[in-house]
Amino acid sequence: MCLGGEQLVEQAKRALFDNFELILVGVLTAAAAYTVLAAPNKLAFLDFFYIPVLVAAFFLGRRRGVLASVVAVLLIVVFAVIDPELFAGSTVESPALNLFLWGAFLVVTAYVVGTLYDLKSKATVDLKQAYEGILEIVAKFIDAVDGYTQEHSVRVSHLATKIARNMELDSQACETIRVAGLLHDIGKLDINLEVLNKASALTPAEWKHMMTHTNKGTALIEPMGGLLRDVLPIVQYHHEFFDGTGYYGVGDEEIPLGARILAVADSYDAMITDRPYRAGRTPREAKNEIQLRARQQYDPKVVESFLVVMRNEVQID
Repeated sequence: MCLGGEQLVEQAKRALFDNFELILVGVLTAAAAYTVLAAPNKLAFLDFFYIPVLVAAFFLGRRRGVLASVVAVLLIVVFAVIDPELFAGSTVESPALNLFLWGAFLVVTAYVVGTLYDLKSKATVDLKQAYEGILEIVAKFIDAVDGYTQEHSVRVSHLATKIARNMELDSQACETIRVAGLLHDIGKLDINLEVLNKASALTPAEWKHMMTHTNKGTALIEPMGGLLRDVLPIVQYHHEFFDGTGYYGVGDEEIPLGARILAVADSYDAMITDRPYRAGRTPREAKNEIQLRARQQYDPKVVESFLVVMRNEVQID
């Protein structure tokens, strides 16, 4: 299938962005080679090759850093073979020895810096895995408090993430929404268990107490710091109504987009879940109810993406 001009441009932009560091290393290497060839004292300007090599090692890792250093050394060897007098004009008595030492230090530098990068990357991966594991444990613990909503947070997180992706949000925003979905009910850990597990509808006083779980949730998450900073407003406002009649009276665009997405995912899963005082609705009934409440309780744009997800993932029109 032929691609249109706009698609080709978009693909080219994406390729440029994804390979920016690699392209930068190539440009810097070419610039260093040109500088050496143009300089009167060529040995003195060989150190320009440290720039692309350090960039490669620091941003791309040990393997590509060492490869960049080897490419730089090979370039100089090729220059010397093509023109044996190229470095002979130097005031240094033994240019060959200096070239050898320069090349050796260049490779060792790339290896050391690249190794540090690889160690940092591994530590980051290990930290992320631990972070993911802790989030999953916390989510399961949250759901275990309410015996009637097992795996609720995980399901809400998955659905909210699918909606966010359908809305073409960037990867960071999708990740924030995913984490918010896992933690959105964390405030229920501080809710009276009798109220939380009551087998009948809540009284006005009990409902008022239940509504505090969003504030309690943000209070629990806030001390965790920067990693979860963007999650706070989503957890805080995920029970707001689009028309401004929710917990805090915030409406429309004043509600964070992540909270508007989470509101739909949370409501859908709550509707299809059995409770002691009512049976869960079918997925189709829950979908229709959310569609009916668009513009009143839910952001219509979010509902539109939710319907697409339901059509594609659950095969419900």
